[in-house]
Amino acid sequence: MDIAVVNLNPCIDMQLTAPRFVYGGLNRVQAAGRYAAGKGINVAVALKNMGTTPLCTGFNYQENGELITDALDKGGVNHDFITVEGAVRTNIKLYDTATDTMTELNQPGTYVSEEAVSQFHEKIKTIGGWCDNSMLVLSGSMPAGVPADIYRQLCKDWPGRVILDAEGEALLLALKGDNPPFCIKPNLFELESSFGVTLATKEDIAAFCRELIKTYGVEMVCVSMGADGAVLVSESAFYSPALDLRVRGVQGAGDAMVAGLCYGLLHCAAEGELLQMAQAAAAASVVREGTLMCTKDGFLQYLQEITVSKL
Repeated sequence: MDIAVVNLNPCIDMQLTAPRFVYGGLNRVQAAGRYAAGKGINVAVALKNMGTTPLCTGFNYQENGELITDALDKGGVNHDFITVEGAVRTNIKLYDTATDTMTELNQPGTYVSEEAVSQFHEKIKTIGGWCDNSMLVLSGSMPAGVPADIYRQLCKDWPGRVILDAEGEALLLALKGDNPPFCIKPNLFELESSFGVTLATKEDIAAFCRELIKTYGVEMVCVSMGADGAVLVSESAFYSPALDLRVRGVQGAGDAMVAGLCYGLLHCAAEGELLQMAQAAAAASVVREGTLMCTKDGFLQYLQEITVSKL
């Protein structure tokens, strides 16, 4: 196992594609697809597709939970979940091809008991005990019953590097913990809304990320900006523009970026190369339908096209 990936709130994504979405009006669906998803599951699938051996863990549900495990089995992704009562939530994704805009209707997730949360903490400690050189990816929302500070606690439980993709209270609590994550990867909206700031330029983003590193002790911040590219800040700061591509599915692009960062860290890539790999993984995902994640061939293809400049 190279990386353990936590998915606390699995889901089934139902993506409906319309040529021009009309709010309050009739919309004729051009295409429909159903995908086993959740941010951590997306990360694990992308990592597996890129040639690594991740373990996907977290919570899964007794009712229709086989939709999650069957999809992971089909993709060859190892998994070890705590199974809880209830059903996997379904999220509706409305994709407007005229504007490349996704409208999301996400359910909150079925309740998880305090006992199950305790069991999961013990599982993470066990996993961390036999793979202390591996990375832990913490990504996505939490179902009801899971405490807001669980990511902070998991950072404390894990002996190696932690990569965190979260927002709001979960992000802030993790940063303020005794063992902050090694790397955080918010998108620009999440960064601005979590800290109550407005960042107009990539230079503003880089300067703010430097302050986060100084204040909280994280070692790396990667900020995704969709069509405007991405910024990575560590000892230095780098910017990478997005490629001009025919987008078929924006869902999961940020998760692919996390996978690209992990892939680069596993291969001891330099800072600029890390951003290049993150952007290449995202590019190789957005050209695929729905929440289908990047392939190894797509990743390697776009890796040759991504440019990175120092800020």
